[in-house]
Amino acid sequence: MTNFLEQLPKRIRDIAESLNVLTPEEVLTTPRVKFLDTRVTSVYTLVRKCTPDDVRVLKDAAAKWLAETPLTADSLFKPLANVRWSRVSFGCPALDRCTGGGVVTRGITEICGAAGVGKTQLLLQLALCVQLPLQLGGLGKGVAYICTEDVFPARRLREMSNAMEARYPQESLNLMGNVFVEHQREIDTLMNCVVNHLPRLLRQHSIGLIVIDSVGAIFRLFTDYLERAKLMRRLANALISYADKYNCAVVCVNQVSSKCNGSSDDAPSLGLQWSHLGRTRMSITRVPKQHMVQDQLLTVRKLEILYSPETPNDFAEFLITSQGVVELPPKVRRL
Repeated sequence: MTNFLEQLPKRIRDIAESLNVLTPEEVLTTPRVKFLDTRVTSVYTLVRKCTPDDVRVLKDAAAKWLAETPLTADSLFKPLANVRWSRVSFGCPALDRCTGGGVVTRGITEICGAAGVGKTQLLLQLALCVQLPLQLGGLGKGVAYICTEDVFPARRLREMSNAMEARYPQESLNLMGNVFVEHQREIDTLMNCVVNHLPRLLRQHSIGLIVIDSVGAIFRLFTDYLERAKLMRRLANALISYADKYNCAVVCVNQVSSKCNGSSDDAPSLGLQWSHLGRTRMSITRVPKQHMVQDQLLTVRKLEILYSPETPNDFAEFLITSQGVVELPPKVRRL
C-alpha cells in the first residue's frame, strides 16, 4: 500500500515505517501504546519519538483512506478496521486526552466506582455527546439506556442537554429526542430486553451507544455462581455482537466492594467472572481536594484507565457542574 504511505507527511511516514506498519489496516489494528513506545536499542539512543497527536493523525489518515477506497468482493469478508476505531467523545478535553478520544465502539467498556461518585453523570454526558456530528466527537446517533437501579434522571439530562445545545448553537440538535430508556430490575426481564427488544431498536433506529446502569445491581446478589457466570457470558456476547454489527459503543456500570484483606481500597464487583468479559475497564473516584466554581465548592473526581488494549494506563481529573462534566481550570490541573 505504497500510495497510502506516500500521501502522509514525512514525519508520520517515518513513524509507520520504523514499526514496519505499512498498510492502513495495520495502522488501525496496531495498539496506540506501540507507537508511543520509546524504548531504546542502546542505553543512550532512542528508536523514535512519537507523540499522541502523531498517532491520532496516522490513525485518522488510515481510517479516511479505507473509507474512500472502493470495496471489492474479497473485502466484504474482512472486518472493517476503520470502524473498530470509532470513538465517542466524553465532551471533556481532559478525559478525551486520557482515553485517546473517548469510548471505543468495540467490545464492552466498564466504568466502576462507589455510589454517588459520578458514574451516571458521566454516562449522561456520553448519551449527549454520541448524538453530536463526527467532527465534534460524536457519531450522530442515539442512545439505548437501560436502568437497573434508580429511576432514569430525566430532569438532570434535560439540564445538561440545554447546556450542550447552547454550546453548539450552529447545530440543529434534538438531544432529548434520541434517548431510549428502559427500566429493568430483574435478570429475566433484563435478558429479555437485551436479547429480544434491543435488536429491534437497533434495526429501527440509529443507535451509537448502549448503556447498562448497572450490571452490578443485577448480578451482585446471586448465590449460584455457575448460573451467574452463564448469564453474564450470554449478556456480554449479545452486547459485543451489537457493537460489532452496528458500530456502537457499549458501556456497563459496575459497583465496587471492599477487599477481604482489610485494605481500604475498593475492588470492582462480580470478580473474574465479569472482568474477563470486558475490553476496557475505567474507575471513577473522588480526589481529596476541592475547587470553587461560580460560588460552589466542588469535589474533584478522577477517571483512571485500569486496563485497555490500545490505551496506556492513565488518569484525568474533572469536575461535575450544573452544565455537566468539565475539566479543571488550567491553574489547578495536575501536570
